[in-house]
Amino acid sequence: MRAPAASDIAAGEVLLSVENVSLAFGGVRAIRDVSFDIRKGEVRAIIGPNGAGKTSMLNVINGFYQPQEGRITFKGKTRAKMRPHDAARGGIARTFQNIRLFGEMTALENVAEGLVQVRGMKRAEAATRAAE
Repeated sequence: MRAPAASDIAAGEVLLSVENVSLAFGGVRAIRDVSFDIRKGEVRAIIGPNGAGKTSMLNVINGFYQPQEGRITFKGKTRAKMRPHDAARGGIARTFQNIRLFGEMTALENVAEGLVQVRGMKRAEAATRAAE
């Protein structure tokens, strides 16, 4: 049985649910009892100072780290352990900070160029997609 596709989930319904997730590295608690939902159509941000656990939280969501406590439900399917490539195949992906941007281009133009270079899109289509 497959997890529902994003198109199967109505606008406003929960797409991703993080429930009571905790992650530790030895005696250091990187994440402690974090819970939140993201509904289809929402844009969320994880903010905080260095060392607050932002990257660790993203790595738990995308399967790079496995939480010691809590659970993650994506598109209605609760998952135990997931490898990053399985998460990506299911629709969860992340990017890494890349400071190799083109300084003479706007942020939007940089995103469009990434779509051209990585996905092989034509420039006109990439500009449209980047603006979405």
